[in-house]
Amino acid sequence: MGFSRVAALHLLPFLIRITLCAVFVPAGWSKIMNQVEFSGPAAATIRSLTGMSAADAKPVVLRQELSPPSDAARAESEAPLEARRLYGVAVLLHDHELPYPVAQAWLAAITELVGGGLLLIGFFSRIWAVGLSVAMGFAFALTTLPVLKVVGPLDLDVPTFTKAAAQIALFTLSLGIVLTGPGGLSIDHAVFGGAARPAAEDDPGPHEPEDDEV
Repeated sequence: MGFSRVAALHLLPFLIRITLCAVFVPAGWSKIMNQVEFSGPAAATIRSLTGMSAADAKPVVLRQELSPPSDAARAESEAPLEARRLYGVAVLLHDHELPYPVAQAWLAAITELVGGGLLLIGFFSRIWAVGLSVAMGFAFALTTLPVLKVVGPLDLDVPTFTKAAAQIALFTLSLGIVLTGPGGLSIDHAVFGGAARPAAEDDPGPHEPEDDEV
């Protein structure tokens, strides 16, 4: 087996898994562990989604009734609050009228953190890669695709172009693990074994006699 084939079967998937781990584990950790300040409609949406009863959402001001009738009460509901970063994802999902936005935001964050970590060692790699590819597909569809429909790919500003390129690249790398597997340097390969070799490689076919044998 030549070096290029060894690299394709073992080294390249391992490097892809390292890359996915290096990106998704910090992203998932940040969503779950880091608190950020929300204000305005985002703060009001988080209050409406959580009821301010979750222990991980700390209001800066006292909670008011949801959907307040008066301008003063509305301003109070939109006052700044501190919450986990993942609630920003929940607000985005809610704005696009997707169901269970808080649950989906938690699922995405856990998939990034746990799935990215387990990809490093190659454990249930295809399952986690499916989740990460779906997460990147939704991220692209909800944040970048609407911008592309308005300005086109050649007129994107640098931050939006960088985000779009990262989303597409991460989606492609995750999909590559789904389609080709984690490679030989993985727990999956050690536990479940590699794919069977093609018959063409194992069986050279019928022997044809040499000229001097005729």
